[in-house]
Order: sequence, then C-alpha cells, then structure tokens
Amino acid sequence: MSGFKKEAFGYIKDMFVQHNMIKRTVLSVLSVLVMGFAISLFSLSGFGVDPYTSMNMSLSGALGVGFGTFQLIMNIAILIFVVIFAHRGLVGVGTVFNMVLVGYTCEFFEGLFAGLVGGSLYQRLALLAAGIVLMCFASSLFFTANVGVGPYDTLAFMITQASGVPMKWTRVFTDIGVVLIGLGASGGFAALLSGDISQIKNIGIGTVITAFCMGPLVNFFNKHLSARILNVDYEGMSRDLAFFLIKGPLLKNSLRAVTDAHFERAETSRSR
Repeated sequence: MSGFKKEAFGYIKDMFVQHNMIKRTVLSVLSVLVMGFAISLFSLSGFGVDPYTSMNMSLSGALGVGFGTFQLIMNIAILIFVVIFAHRGLVGVGTVFNMVLVGYTCEFFEGLFAGLVGGSLYQRLALLAAGIVLMCFASSLFFTANVGVGPYDTLAFMITQASGVPMKWTRVFTDIGVVLIGLGASGGFAALLSGDISQIKNIGIGTVITAFCMGPLVNFFNKHLSARILNVDYEGMSRDLAFFLIKGPLLKNSLRAVTDAHFERAETSRSR
C-alpha cells in the first residue's frame, strides 16, 4: 500500500510541474462541461448519443438510476480497474473531471431544455449539428490539454495492451460492445426483431457520427483553435494518437521501472 501511495503521489506531482498546468486544468474542466452540454443536445435531438453514453442511459433507465449517477459509478469502476491493471500514466486530473462532470452536466442541461424542444425535424437536425460541432471542439480541447484520458477511452488501450490489436480497431470493438449492451438493456433487440426501429432508444445516426465520423473535425479544432488557445504544437497528436495513449504511458512506466530498479540495486549495495 505504501508503494502505491508513493507512486500515486509521484504521478500527481508530475502532472502539476508540467508546462501551463493551471491553464490546461481550467481548460480541461471547460472542455468536460461543453462535452456534457453537447451530449445533451445529441440526446434532445432524438438521433442517438455516443456509444458509451447510449449504454449508460439505457442501463440507468432500466435500473431506475439517474444517468449522471450511473455514469459516475461506471467510470469509477473502470478507473479502479485501470489503476490496478493498466498504466497509471493514463490517469490525470482530466480523467477525474471527465469521470464526475460529463454525466451530471448532460443530465442538467437535458432537464433544463427538455420542455423547450419540439418535435420539428429541422429543430432536431439543428440540435444534432450543434451537438456535433460542440462535441468535436470539446474533445479537441480535452485532448490538447493533455491532463488525463477519459475513463472509457482507457478500455481500448487496455485491450490493445493485452492483445496487440491496433487501438483504432479495439476502439471499434468497445464501441460495438457498449452499443449492444445498451440495445439489450433498452429492449432494442425486440424492437429490431419486430421491425419497429422507432422504439430503439439512445442509438441512431448521432451514435454512428460520434463513433466514426468526428475525426476530421476534431483534427481541425486541434490545429486551428485548441493548439492556439494553449500555445502548443499538438498537430502531431492528431496524426499519431496512439503514441500519446499507448507509447507515452509505456515509455513513462518503463523509465520509472528502470529508475526504481536502479535505486533498489543501490540500496542493496549500501546495505551490504
């Protein structure tokens, strides 16, 4: 336990000595709040939400638990698993903000605007378009702030680490998996079998867009807005996300392991 506390303190210390940490932390909080607002627009549009949110909304509805609370519980469970079995370099203050705030922010704004949104197709399309733009901006800002990975995002990393399958494919697998869980929890399979797709909840074109089609717009925001806000050159991060999510933590942990081994040998030599 003392070793774990020492390592956890080391990660926290590392984070707060990084360049522009206060500014990056504030922007990380802002990005998470915008992300929650964007998801609420997706939900209000009726065209479906992102895969992870679709599962949590469906499960929380089936269990009678508030969406924000249920998503927090799921995020905590994933985070504990990451801390124990994966690379703790993935976890940062941004991870905590994402874990706690996204679900409750979405729940707050969806409740706030639910009575103001009608069933007009044009209005729903406008909400979907606004949700896409805001989600891409928020994702770009969160990614560029670089103070931790969202809890759900770590699942693809862990599968890649264990299997060697490229992360772009493991993310597809996790997205398909959570969508299937959401379909099962909300009665979506029964709706598909009956041919009444209007009864499918939380899954639609918005789900497809958030899962597969946001990359170019996120990269645009990375290059032209987020990087300028933070005064950094993160264009390379858009070209090679795997380095920062996989190779970066692997390198950090391998260096830490080498350093620890060196000090252990030094301590052993002195004790002799």
